[in-house]
Amino acid sequence: MEIGSQVLAFFVLFTYCSFFEWFIHRHIMHVKRFPLHDAFRGHTLVHHQIYHGANFQVRPKGRAPSVVLRWYAFPGMLLFHLPFFALFQWLTGWQIFWGAALGCTLYFAGYEYTHYLMHVPRGHFVERFRWFQFLREHHRLHHKYMLRNLNVFIPLADVCYGTLVTAEGWRSKPAKRRRFLARRRSETRS
Repeated sequence: MEIGSQVLAFFVLFTYCSFFEWFIHRHIMHVKRFPLHDAFRGHTLVHHQIYHGANFQVRPKGRAPSVVLRWYAFPGMLLFHLPFFALFQWLTGWQIFWGAALGCTLYFAGYEYTHYLMHVPRGHFVERFRWFQFLREHHRLHHKYMLRNLNVFIPLADVCYGTLVTAEGWRSKPAKRRRFLARRRSETRS
């Protein structure tokens, strides 16, 4: 039973991380909130200003600025979750801690790796896959329409919350797009 519960915990937490990523991206990285205003500044005011339009992908010499999360973000997200995994395991007796921790770790690592390759193509084998090309276009549209396509790695939460747009779907609904942009302008004024 232990291996089965660890495997189940891995898949449940890997899936959960799509929703966690969406929530953090939408409610922390795109909204100026004290004391988390640094995440907003680094993401919305810096990252989105550097990587947009024709500059979405760069081929810099050395390190590209403001592509990866801050050094403490990845360990911080994992450390935030670990007490919940331990508490759940202690309360239920189900052995889920290591499977859950591995699910979160692989999701966050996949996020960082794919996000970096989206902005800084390196010719890695991953970049040749159709799913990566879909995710790159998905993320490029996020840089054009900031409150859409909030998932970077696995857009499951975008599908569930209705924030997923494709180039064709977004362009084929101009009235919906105009309403969204008008609502966004009114929110920024207030």
